[in-house]
Amino acid sequence: MALGESIFDVTYLIFILFLGFRLVLEKDKNAKLFGTMAILLGLGDGFHLIPRVMGHLSPDGFEGFYSQLSWGKFITGITMTIFYLLFYFYYRSVSGDGDKNKKISIIVLSIVRILLILLPQNNWGSIEENYTMAIVRNIPFLIMGILLIIWTYKERDKAGLEKMSLLILLSFAFYIPVVLWANKFPMIGLLMMPKTVVYVLIVVFGFKHFVKDFTRRNLLNSSLSYLILGLSLGVFYREFTKAFNFYEENHLSKLHPHTLVLGFILTITLYLLVKDIEKSKIKVLKKTFKIYNFGLLLTISAMALYGIYDVVGIEKEAFMVSSLSGISGLGHIFLGTSLVMLFLKARSLVEKN
Repeated sequence: MALGESIFDVTYLIFILFLGFRLVLEKDKNAKLFGTMAILLGLGDGFHLIPRVMGHLSPDGFEGFYSQLSWGKFITGITMTIFYLLFYFYYRSVSGDGDKNKKISIIVLSIVRILLILLPQNNWGSIEENYTMAIVRNIPFLIMGILLIIWTYKERDKAGLEKMSLLILLSFAFYIPVVLWANKFPMIGLLMMPKTVVYVLIVVFGFKHFVKDFTRRNLLNSSLSYLILGLSLGVFYREFTKAFNFYEENHLSKLHPHTLVLGFILTITLYLLVKDIEKSKIKVLKKTFKIYNFGLLLTISAMALYGIYDVVGIEKEAFMVSSLSGISGLGHIFLGTSLVMLFLKARSLVEKN
């Protein structure tokens, strides 16, 4: 269970950040807004999920990282509020709903929610959080959710909003039981995983709405997204190991070179190979490129998880090491196979051209 949740959390963070970087590179201003939402979602959740992963992989357990977990909830609470505030402006732009009262109500609810999160009565950083405040600070958040569910449902026929009301409803349906009962029944906390899946679907549906065609620009933007992701992972490696005063060899040091070479350089090379080929012919690369992205992101995620284990895991358990290696190996299979197929198809296109 610990390993499963950990690989799920790390893969989610890397995947959602990649999609966010990819969307902000689109020309459409709403795509940029949606990409900003995804990046905010990934960064905010990272402050809570990375300490959870550390707790799973460390012999100290969650008790050893209670302060980081608590402050992670603090940051996530703020970023999720801003996420839905930005989503409202996305809804407003796509639907054309210029109702000022709706705008004011969402902004006021966002401010109230953030102010409640900032109150010292929440006991952030302590092992015993204030249950009453957890309920109180989520009331304006729930009202925001209900309003957005109603408004997006009424505009469900608009492109870009088709499934959003259902997804927002599901996200709150999974979240509220955790707030109410997870302190008494810890297993309810597992509902956060399907909630996370819902957020992934929100971003994926947004991505599909804005990136419909597979073109040369798609390859170029993907390569630039890997460049940004690789540099970001380099910063994570430096700051994470510095926080633990850990300067030994570890898998985190391999994150940014792997991402830059296998993501940025190889994808930009593929772009240069096909940049003079007709748009309609390039579509033959689409499915293979998707498999390549899946394999690369899974490989990077497994490497990141292994690196965190290198730092916080005192004694390396044989089962954990073999499991992490197995996940990485699976990613390499998808990555290697699709890489060969991609360049074979690209060569065929170049020769025919």
